[in-house]
Amino acid sequence: MSELIAYKSNALIEASYKLTLQEQRLLLICIGKINPRDELSQKLFQVTSTDFYLAFPDMGKSNAERHLREAIDKLAERWIHIQNNNERRRIRWIQEEAEYFNGEGKIEIVFSESIMPYLTQLKGQFTKIVIKNVSALKSVYSIRLYELLMQFKVIGDRLISLEDFRAMLGLDEDKYPSFKSLNQWVIKPAVKELNQKSNLSVTVDPVKKGRSVFALHFHFKEDQQIKMSI
Repeated sequence: MSELIAYKSNALIEASYKLTLQEQRLLLICIGKINPRDELSQKLFQVTSTDFYLAFPDMGKSNAERHLREAIDKLAERWIHIQNNNERRRIRWIQEEAEYFNGEGKIEIVFSESIMPYLTQLKGQFTKIVIKNVSALKSVYSIRLYELLMQFKVIGDRLISLEDFRAMLGLDEDKYPSFKSLNQWVIKPAVKELNQKSNLSVTVDPVKKGRSVFALHFHFKEDQQIKMSI
């Protein structure tokens, strides 16, 4: 499980969606089992509580089954909002789910037809996420920021408008409406957690227009010396 690698199209990386921590983790495991170069890749995946624990050991083995149930609870209701210059599209992650509890917690999900093109046949326009590098992250915002930065791994530098940043993280207009609150509850904690628990070393500079912050300038590099909290 620790060697799983999840590939997401860049359009999916930059999409707007809301997921809980356990939902993000479950999807990463399943996406990590897909061959991104195979358009006929299977859509059905089973994950046991043991699988879940081995991929994300910080949760503790005794909590794995409960977290697996939490992950599957509302995943079928989650929407992804994808927008480019020509269209706006709304799709679901999965089309079917099942739970089995015959001695060991086990769930089964079937990815939707609509999501598969964003996970296969990526033709170079994808972002690679090594799951062990995010396995200790406990914030949904940290994982999303990690993905957004890894999209620009070769450069090690990314400028994101505040408006786009909020949209990508699925933040409603009334959620941390001021930059001060957004910085306090989202940006600083996410950057701190990436520096402490991932393979990235990250800094961020607010970019102002007049007195208002309108963008975030991230600088980052891979730091293999960072100790994983797993």
